[in-house]
Amino acid sequence: MAHTRDAVSQYGSWALITGSTAGIGREFASQLAGAGFNIALLARGAGELEAQSRELASAWNIDTRAIPCDLGTDDYLSTIAAATDSLPIAFFVNNAGAESYHGRFLDRTAEELESCLRLNTRVQLRLIHHFAQRMAAAGRGAIIQVSSIAGHMPLPFMAEYSASKAYQLTLGEALHYELKDQGIDFLTLSPGATKSRRISYGMEPAPVVRAALAALGRQPSVIPGWRNSWSAFTYRYLKSRRGAVHSMGDFQRAFLK
Repeated sequence: MAHTRDAVSQYGSWALITGSTAGIGREFASQLAGAGFNIALLARGAGELEAQSRELASAWNIDTRAIPCDLGTDDYLSTIAAATDSLPIAFFVNNAGAESYHGRFLDRTAEELESCLRLNTRVQLRLIHHFAQRMAAAGRGAIIQVSSIAGHMPLPFMAEYSASKAYQLTLGEALHYELKDQGIDFLTLSPGATKSRRISYGMEPAPVVRAALAALGRQPSVIPGWRNSWSAFTYRYLKSRRGAVHSMGDFQRAFLK
C-alpha cells in the first residue's frame, strides 16, 4: 500500500468512483482510501452508499461523500456537479455503465440497445469531459476508464456491448496522449471476467485494481491477468479479422440459452 500511496498522492486529495458499491468500483474505493484519498462514492442505492461511506471513513480516517445518482436519468450530470463542485476531485474512476448482455441482437428491444449505447458512450464521454476540464484547470489529475476485454475483439451475441467497449478503448487511448499536455494521466482498464455480486468466476477485483494503479501514467491501457492479455493479443494480432469473428461467434454461440 505504501507504493500505491506514493504513486497516486501526486494527483490531489479527493477521488470519485462511479459504481462504487460492488466489484471493481468497490475495490477502487478501498484501495484509493488506503492510499490516502478522501472518497466520493456514486451509485444508485442510497442505503448501500451510506454504509460504504461510513465503513471507509472509519477504516481509513478519511472524509467521504455519498452521492446517490442514477446515470440513466436525464439530470445525472447536474446531480453529480452539485455534489462535487465544492470538492477538488483529482482522481476520477469512470466505472459505472451498462451491464454485459449475452444473447441475440434481434431479441433486444430498441430501448435496451439505446440504453447500453447511451450509458457506455455518451454518459462516459460527458463525465470525462466534465472532470477533465476541472483537472486541466488545476494542472494535474488522473482518470481511469473501466472498459472491458470485450472492447478488444468482435463479440457476436454481445454485439452492442462489445462495440460500446471498443469506443471506450479508442477514446481512452487517444485521450491518454492528448490530456498529457494538461497534466492529466488517463488509463483505460480492460478487465476480463471479474468476480462481483453478479459474476462468481474470473479474477478477484483486488489484482485488477492493483494492475490499473500500477499502469496509470505509464501506458495508455492495461488488460489485467496474463490469460486475458493473451486472449486479446491472439484475437487482435494472430488471427485475421474474419477468423476472429468466426472463432468468437462459435465460442459465444455455445452459451446461448
